Amino acid sequence: MKKIKITYWVITICTLIGFLLSAVNELLQTPKTLAESTQLLGYPPYFLTILGVAKLIGIIVLLVPRFNRLKEWAYAGFTIDCIAAFWSENAVGNPMGSIKSIVVLLFVLLSYYFLRKMQKGMELA
Repeated sequence: MKKIKITYWVITICTLIGFLLSAVNELLQTPKTLAESTQLLGYPPYFLTILGVAKLIGIIVLLVPRFNRLKEWAYAGFTIDCIAAFWSENAVGNPMGSIKSIVVLLFVLLSYYFLRKMQKGMELA
């Protein structure tokens, strides 16, 4: 059980750091993020604020103990974000962005998998 918990937290922290960096860039609307999102992908600038706030809420939910139902929603939101990013990058012909989205999605799914393993281990104890 200890190995599962350590693995969960290592993967989850790595994943959440990535989402935190993304959220900060979106909320601050850094020139690079603004250019990539509005010019390359065609999103309106206000959409970055929506994404940034949603990511911050998801990060907080995953870090706070309990709230298992909300954790499910946070993982769903991160999954949708990754799928939308993949689709958007693919639509504009940016294969590196598409690959990055898949890698992040794998981290999200691994984190969720180990969370479920931990929850099942706690039920048996």
